[in-house]
Amino acid sequence: MRPPRRLWLVANHGSGSTSPAEVEALAQHFTGRDVEIVTRTSFPEDALPTRAQLEQRDVDTLVVIGGDGTINAAADAAADWGGQCLALPGGTMNILPRALHGDADRLAIVAALAAESGRARLVRLPLAEAGGRVALCGVILGPVASWVHAREGLRNGRFWRALRAARLAWSRSFGGGVRVAGVAGRHRAVLVTPDAEGLDVAAIDAAGVGDALTLGWHWLTGDWRSAQLVTTARAGDVTLVGRRRVRALFDGEPAMLPSPVVVRHGWTRLRFIATRADPAPPPTSIAAG
Repeated sequence: MRPPRRLWLVANHGSGSTSPAEVEALAQHFTGRDVEIVTRTSFPEDALPTRAQLEQRDVDTLVVIGGDGTINAAADAAADWGGQCLALPGGTMNILPRALHGDADRLAIVAALAAESGRARLVRLPLAEAGGRVALCGVILGPVASWVHAREGLRNGRFWRALRAARLAWSRSFGGGVRVAGVAGRHRAVLVTPDAEGLDVAAIDAAGVGDALTLGWHWLTGDWRSAQLVTTARAGDVTLVGRRRVRALFDGEPAMLPSPVVVRHGWTRLRFIATRADPAPPPTSIAAG
């Protein structure tokens, strides 16, 4: 791994703990380490840097501070770039930063880059791809994906908007559904999670009002993984079938896909910096490349 020298800093100030003051404090932490922050991007107000822009500014490290969705978007924009990406926690769940750095905070992660332990290394991440979209943490397909709008309203303090979105999501949670091709039954949602070995496919069901309330609460609090009820398969790819279009969330970002939807396993082309203390990253989250 090359020591970071010329950085492009991307921050989503509306994502978790990424206020302008916190981002500035982190930027100051880089100062005096023979490191230059070449430019900054405030996402989503500004467009994310592309391969051509990163190469034009001779950047060697793309630093992203935000949630999993922000990291996903930045990685997608720079997918063919030959540099390295430092993903720092700044969202609610921080699944990707935890896979890369464990429970270390941002300053500890930056400090680990300069340590002589050789802990920092470059890795490629497993992904799930469908309809031209990519998920690094997981893709959720089905009516339950509607709950994301209620959750965002709650996070932003817009309680009436969250309530209206929750009512709409409630009605959609009992309509339609998706099914796994070749498997009987329809589901409120199917969660597809990539790991080093392939895809983990889990069917999520709400059999009644109690289950639906529990499922909705998991979405509102962000703990959607604990709503997982039934694991149906392990596969390299899986086909999901809806009526016409299928609601989906890629690392928390909504999309509508035409049915049927084929979800395939793959690997990122962009390399990420990992600093966690484990001798090798956990295979269910990240794999070395």
